[in-house]
Amino acid sequence: MLDRRWLPWALALVAVGVLIASQIVLPPLVANRIEEAFHEGYPDAEFIQVKVEAFPALKIITGRFDRLDLDARLFSQGGLKVDAFLVDAKKLKISPAALSKGVVQIDEVGDLQATVLIGEDSLNEYLWAKVDPARFMRIELTRDRARLVGEMNLFQRVLDLSLDGRFKVLGRTRVGFVVEQLAVEKLQIPKVLLDTVQSKWDLAMDFSELPVPVALQEVRLEEDSLYLFGTKWDGV
Repeated sequence: MLDRRWLPWALALVAVGVLIASQIVLPPLVANRIEEAFHEGYPDAEFIQVKVEAFPALKIITGRFDRLDLDARLFSQGGLKVDAFLVDAKKLKISPAALSKGVVQIDEVGDLQATVLIGEDSLNEYLWAKVDPARFMRIELTRDRARLVGEMNLFQRVLDLSLDGRFKVLGRTRVGFVVEQLAVEKLQIPKVLLDTVQSKWDLAMDFSELPVPVALQEVRLEEDSLYLFGTKWDGV
């Protein structure tokens, strides 16, 4: 029979064992469940990886996390293929009830930094699907410039056309291409015509369907790539 003097120590050892076991088992187990939920919402995604941290890990049962890292690649949202979506969220709460139904519902988050990467090829596919089904134009991205280049048929003559512009955050979830300069056959077109051109090539993208709600703040161009940076959505 166990000496009662050892009972507190035995209980303490059991508690420590439970804490250690939960710390090892719970984070990857719940991370896998969150990955499954994201896959259910974005079945075309080629890669989704989630890592979570919590101490003590038992608070995960209530949906509390110290940190969540999400890496999602090559999935569609709003008709646009997202090449990469990276999220680093801290001090967050995910609804356990919603997660049990396969839905990632973030109720609270202390801090969130997100990066969205859209490749040039993905942008062109979106352009052709939404604005230019005849594929007269294509997007070219460099570190300091975004350009639409192509051809137009005018009076049975094919003319080279280029529109220089920039991508701009138009709202918390929207990004659009703003035309700044138009040239036909290397001749500069008066700025008074730019509004007409802009209405024709109104290339806007809505990112409200991302796996995690993000308020977009900044756009940055790199060679062949468009980067969007955001933070937590107000009220989340």
